[in-house]
Amino acid sequence: MQEVVSNLQNGTINISDKFDINAATYSIDATPYFNTIGSEYSISFVNLQNVSQLSKFSYDTLGLTDTRFLKNYYRISRDGNAWTEWLDLKRTIDNFPVIDTKDPLYLDIKWVRAGTSTVGTIRILEYSIKGSVERNFVETAGDGVSTISVVPGDTVIWKAPFIYKVFGVDDIEIISPTSLTNVDIQYRFSQDNSRSWSNWEPFTKENIATVRINPIRFFQIEYSITNNSTSNIGIQDINLIGDFQNVSKDYFKTNLFGIRECCQSNAAGYFDASGNFVPADNTNGSGTSVGGGISGSGGACDTTGAGSTLPQLNSQDKANLYNPYQQNTAMTLLNKLSSDAEQVFGHKVIYFVTDADKKGQDHSLHEYQLYNVVCEGTIKVAVDGNSFPDSQIVMNQFDLSLFESMTVHITKIQFKEIFGPQRRPSKEDFIYFCDVNRMFQVDHAQQFRNFNNSAIYYKLVLKKYTQKANVQAGTQQIQDKIKTLTQNTTINELFGVENNQDKAAIANKAQFQPLTKDPIRLEYLASIDKELIENSSNIISKSNYDLSSVDFGTTAVKYKNFNPSINVATDIGFTIWFNITNYIPGEAYNFITYYDDVTSQGWKVNLTNDSIVVNLNSDTYTYDLLGTPSIDAVALEEEVWYCYVANINQRQRKLEQFIYKRNVDEEDQAGSLTNTLLRKVYHNTQDMTPISYEMEGQNCQILGSDMKVTNIRLFIETIPESNHNKILNQAIIRDDSKYLVFADNANTRLSLPRFPLFE
Repeated sequence: MQEVVSNLQNGTINISDKFDINAATYSIDATPYFNTIGSEYSISFVNLQNVSQLSKFSYDTLGLTDTRFLKNYYRISRDGNAWTEWLDLKRTIDNFPVIDTKDPLYLDIKWVRAGTSTVGTIRILEYSIKGSVERNFVETAGDGVSTISVVPGDTVIWKAPFIYKVFGVDDIEIISPTSLTNVDIQYRFSQDNSRSWSNWEPFTKENIATVRINPIRFFQIEYSITNNSTSNIGIQDINLIGDFQNVSKDYFKTNLFGIRECCQSNAAGYFDASGNFVPADNTNGSGTSVGGGISGSGGACDTTGAGSTLPQLNSQDKANLYNPYQQNTAMTLLNKLSSDAEQVFGHKVIYFVTDADKKGQDHSLHEYQLYNVVCEGTIKVAVDGNSFPDSQIVMNQFDLSLFESMTVHITKIQFKEIFGPQRRPSKEDFIYFCDVNRMFQVDHAQQFRNFNNSAIYYKLVLKKYTQKANVQAGTQQIQDKIKTLTQNTTINELFGVENNQDKAAIANKAQFQPLTKDPIRLEYLASIDKELIENSSNIISKSNYDLSSVDFGTTAVKYKNFNPSINVATDIGFTIWFNITNYIPGEAYNFITYYDDVTSQGWKVNLTNDSIVVNLNSDTYTYDLLGTPSIDAVALEEEVWYCYVANINQRQRKLEQFIYKRNVDEEDQAGSLTNTLLRKVYHNTQDMTPISYEMEGQNCQILGSDMKVTNIRLFIETIPESNHNKILNQAIIRDDSKYLVFADNANTRLSLPRFPLFE
């Protein structure tokens, strides 16, 4: 089904369609056929709004060969009458015409069969076109503007113009002269210079105070303000209150992070000797504080010191004072001489900048193991002594030196102009010298201070470039350029085949540990049955709990007390494989219970009458598997292994339910499948109200019923749908174990005899 998804918050548009390979040729969902050379298939899209660019195109087919293939074209129009010429539609669309985002976009795409073969058929299975749309974006309101106005039904993206380091967020504050009822404010942040962003979340104190923010990485934040009311709203400022450093202003330490340079705050401040609260000095106008702050009025933004009782020096007085450390003129001259000399005598290079990948962060060693090449640019560097190492092997009585290092200088001004104020030369960067056709990588980089302890240039120690597996190109363009410069020169290219063969010959043996201790379960009263559950060649489980071996509704498995308190920003992910042995209408089949019936706190999940019932504190959410309430056992079959997934996404205020099974109609055929893809049986999402609780003396447990269960997993994060198939097929949780609270595979506790020492 054709889909056009335009996201004004993220500034993206995705056009896609997936055809049904099994549909009849006359069906609307049937795959397009190309039976002869020159046969065409085209699709039109009309009245696409706010589109600024189309950037990526991809599609999947059946029947392509070297002599039988498709050529792809597209054209655009702003009125549906006057069109551009047919342009080549590439995977990376680098020929998109300049358009006005205020005009609607009309788009035609076309596939044409080409080649020399006249036999066979080509079929299109799916396609996708990705691009960008113009956001209603406000960089900053400026101190001269009183408010940002948002009309009813409109969404405005507001970005803080400063670069900060964030050490902790204690509170939030929204200052507005109008009511903010029916106004949705969300936020997202980036810590890699806008290359990747967090998911949009409701802007609440609980959400932003609990999110993990790396204090050593630069922090950028965006706010999305949607007016769902019937009248205009105005916002003067949005403040974070905590512990920050303003990198844009020489690492100025502050407890206030707002949108404006001259922030206003009614929550940040101090208490005087009499115990009265004094708002922050850098307030600007008056307004209402929302979101944990203190309501009140602020004074003018006074940066002149007029509030002091002492005589103040004017600008002329300050200029006439003698300053023995005033070296601005000399420093300016030194900067200019250094820059001019580098432009005249410097070597032209292509500089590749790397940035740490947050996926490869090692919290124990406090280092990054993975790096991305994020940008490149042409720059000039000065080679120390204008001498290059000759890669000669030097051997003496003390050591063997294979390759000498070299030193280069790059002026700070030039580096900032090319790569921006957030970039610094660092280890893992690499440099290609155009004139000598050689590549080097940065082994060490630092600011070099000389005159008046000022840093005019960076001093880089270079060594011979070697391709590393932990340094990956961030874009396809950068990857292509690196490949062009290093073609047929790397070890991986020269010995890649043999290297891969050696890796394939190594077998990783599974590690088994005896279950002499049970760190998860407090006790289990249900009997454990040995049953092999397979999905293709993959073993999901070897044992399960028979919950019918205990009385109905009594404790079958009890877990040790974990995480007795959560707040409204804590997410929960839960999975369990289950098999209903005897379906009885009206009976509750319990998946998990961590609930206090007296205080109505906690959460539990039951399956009753073909409905999943989720209790979150005093709220109840019902999911009818058949769409309507039912007492018939038709939604789920007896003696069939299903897997249930629950995502309690408190940050996004969503409650998701999934049910999967192995992709067979007969259970005994699961072991002969050719792949491990699971069949989705049910999926639904509801809005929810976030909960918090503090429970003592309560244990998480599973209650008795006519059901078998195994592979019970509890996570402190929601489980993305794209990862369901991977996680549900794992008997041992691997990469995602860092989010795991517990994993219960229904293993029998191993009891060993105790032997006294020395006996």
